[in-house]
Amino acid sequence: MMAVIDWPCELVRALDVSYFIQWTSREAGANLMGVPQIVTPGIGLWRVDVTIPREFDGARVKALEAKVSQMRGRYNVARLCVCDPYRYSSAVSPQQTQFSDGTWFSDGTGFAEDTAQALVTTAAVAAGANQLAVQLSNPARPQLRIGDMFSVSGFLYRVVETSGATVFFEPSARIAIPAGTTLQTDPPVIQCRFIDDSQGMRTRELLRWGSQITLSFVEAFDR
Repeated sequence: MMAVIDWPCELVRALDVSYFIQWTSREAGANLMGVPQIVTPGIGLWRVDVTIPREFDGARVKALEAKVSQMRGRYNVARLCVCDPYRYSSAVSPQQTQFSDGTWFSDGTGFAEDTAQALVTTAAVAAGANQLAVQLSNPARPQLRIGDMFSVSGFLYRVVETSGATVFFEPSARIAIPAGTTLQTDPPVIQCRFIDDSQGMRTRELLRWGSQITLSFVEAFDR
């Protein structure tokens, strides 16, 4: 039976990571004006390429090998932390607490803490939709920024536009998102599979000799 394998955030100290929405399209000939007719099912698939730098810690190399083995090629699904130093974190929007009497400062903010302030949806989002609304008051907090990523139930999304409390995102919502859902931003996670069965095949050999390696994943839909 397929299993979801957690890859601890601290295990993969990535040198470089690419999160790319790969769209599928084809050309259906040209019209009478000679303009190509591009057709697409409208579904983008995340591709994740993780480059791991030289590693001389034997315990960490073995832990990485163990995760590769647990994946059983493309059969199992990895739950990966999204490595983004610019993410919507406590540095952008810290968790806030009220005064002892339950009030906020005059500007609607509170006392800052070390964790990130939660962003919660205020209305239900249908599967296939590309926008949602979040609570930005009580306490006051900044909106997600263009380019920020968030996840819901292991599905990853990227913000492409904002308008007040409304967020527009890609790809389309994989599943329905109920009102009151907390968006995961610090860090977001994505559930994905190895792009082929040979990923991680030479992990020890390459890392032992001080060479970096790249592991490639694609978004998993069956959970």
